[in-house]
Amino acid sequence: MLGFLAADRAFLAGYDAEIQALEAQVAAIKSSISLLRAARRTARQRLRCYKYPVLTLPNEIIAEIFLRFLPLYPDVQPLLGDLSPMRLTHICRQWRDIACTTPQLWRAIDLNPKNVDNLPTILEGTLALTDLWVSRSGHCPLSIRMGSQHDPLSILAPLIPHCNRWEHLTWRLDSTRPLSWIRSLPLLKSFDLEFSTSAADDEIVVLQDLPLLSTVILDDFRIPHIILPWSQLTSLTLKWIYPGHCVSILQQTTRLVQCTLLLGIADETENDFVNVVLPHLETLDVQAEDDIDANFFQCLVTPALHYLCFPEHLLQPNPIQSLNLFISRSGCHLDKLLVTEASVSQNAYSNAFHYILDVDVQEPSDSDFESD
Repeated sequence: MLGFLAADRAFLAGYDAEIQALEAQVAAIKSSISLLRAARRTARQRLRCYKYPVLTLPNEIIAEIFLRFLPLYPDVQPLLGDLSPMRLTHICRQWRDIACTTPQLWRAIDLNPKNVDNLPTILEGTLALTDLWVSRSGHCPLSIRMGSQHDPLSILAPLIPHCNRWEHLTWRLDSTRPLSWIRSLPLLKSFDLEFSTSAADDEIVVLQDLPLLSTVILDDFRIPHIILPWSQLTSLTLKWIYPGHCVSILQQTTRLVQCTLLLGIADETENDFVNVVLPHLETLDVQAEDDIDANFFQCLVTPALHYLCFPEHLLQPNPIQSLNLFISRSGCHLDKLLVTEASVSQNAYSNAFHYILDVDVQEPSDSDFESD
């Protein structure tokens, strides 16, 4: 009996010793935890006071960096995605506030269908997003690119009340009818219009109240159905236009400085052209199908011309002689001459026009005639 008591007392003493040791360890752990928690509080306080270098910049500098992130105005950016200013609003609260209060970020709006695939499929979603951009753009002039696969007037609904701010407009249409609602675009400087179908459209649209319009790009045989203030233009591109219609327009564009032409199949009635004098034209780039009458080129008088590009067949049967006559008649001083689809050698042109600094002659390519 006494032996059992002695053994239990020994066990109890051992248990007490183990408990005391564990309690000492627990006390040490609690002390370590307290020290770690204090160190953590100190680190958090330092982090709260820490400023990332980019966030120490003035808001005006950050806004300027944001503007450099986007394509150069008037190039447009998609409504959503990595190249959209919407992405800048997802970084932090400060960046969101700066982006939302920088109107220049929201002034170039792309409504081209290929760039709205990720938007809500319902029309209301696109309209709401467009309306958001317009509201954030403040009073800035707007650059707009519009596709043709939606009802154009519906998509443009949030923009129509702000048409007095439209500065650059690129529009892809199926017909001229949507243009008929345009009455006045007081800030419009450039207008790029292309028709997505070749269906005939007999409706003629007159757009004359465009006081600042200076640059126009038109792409389709329906160009004659659009009447613009031609006399004030300084840059003009006409693609797939009949030569006769082209001459009729060029007669009115006396202020042109730059002109690019893509001439389509000539009308059988277009044989003789009246002279067209373009006193300020400096750059002329002409492309044409093989059967275009050379008379078209010979009707032009361009005394200020410095750069000329044309396919050789426009000056057949004797391109060097015809070009010499054109230069003499115009009285121009060319700096650069580019002849495409040429059968006459580079040396022949260089020798005949040795006074032109840069003469480049390109032989015909194996591919069929294509527009740019």
